[in-house]
Amino acid sequence: MLCTHIPAVSCFFSSTTESAHVAPTAHFEYQMILVTGGRARLIINQKTYALKTKSLIFISRLEAHRFIINEMPYTRYVTSISSELIMSTIKEPELISIFIQHPRDFCHVITLEDSVYETLLPHFTALEQEYQAQKQFFTTRSVGLVTAILIDLYRTCPEYFPIRTPGGIASSVLNAQHYISEHFNRKLTIQEAAGAAFISSHALSLAFKDVTGITFKEYLLLFRITESKKLLITTDLPIDEIASRVGYINVNNFIKIFKDREHLTPLQYRKQFSSPNLHLS
Repeated sequence: MLCTHIPAVSCFFSSTTESAHVAPTAHFEYQMILVTGGRARLIINQKTYALKTKSLIFISRLEAHRFIINEMPYTRYVTSISSELIMSTIKEPELISIFIQHPRDFCHVITLEDSVYETLLPHFTALEQEYQAQKQFFTTRSVGLVTAILIDLYRTCPEYFPIRTPGGIASSVLNAQHYISEHFNRKLTIQEAAGAAFISSHALSLAFKDVTGITFKEYLLLFRITESKKLLITTDLPIDEIASRVGYINVNNFIKIFKDREHLTPLQYRKQFSSPNLHLS
């Protein structure tokens, strides 16, 4: 049963003027953030980035992160895109890779040149306007704007995209990631995902960590935990039902894994982040 509606794609303009720290976030979607004023730091994957005007940030839905604000007002456009929308509507592997393939050397923050910033800013403004109005075909129009941002960015800064040519091992890993997104809610082995990606399980195992930054097993675990966080926030389903929906037969095993990852039980997580206490980046 749904109790909180979160659109498949959203964009809002946010200004922080009163606190030097951003509250912990309920993070379960892909994010694209454009900083338009102030300064901050992003801490993610044991890396620290300095943020300023014209910083464009890409965060995977699987990556824990936090912001520390250094100079206010800190203003930015925050765009969130669901896994389902990313996987089903953006067909070009090159474009989707900047969201879902973050190897160890991946750079989450791009400092845009003035000309690129001026090209992308109207797209973010239009996205925010679409989100506020939510007229007919809001999602379709918004996906078009997200795609336009990615295309314009790729044309000027292709080096930031993990996949720059179709085919190759990264595309095989992407096919495996697609398969995980569709079958995570049941028992799933690397052999099965490798078969769907037309690659040997040994080759997929070796390539997966190089391409995504984590192992196949870790990716599947994080994908399931992230899906469970989304269900905890957007539904009032009981914990055992959520565990079953994300591929865990034993609810106690699910609770233990969740607590190890989030340092909260699922019920504590729901209480802390459910609307109206939902925080965004």
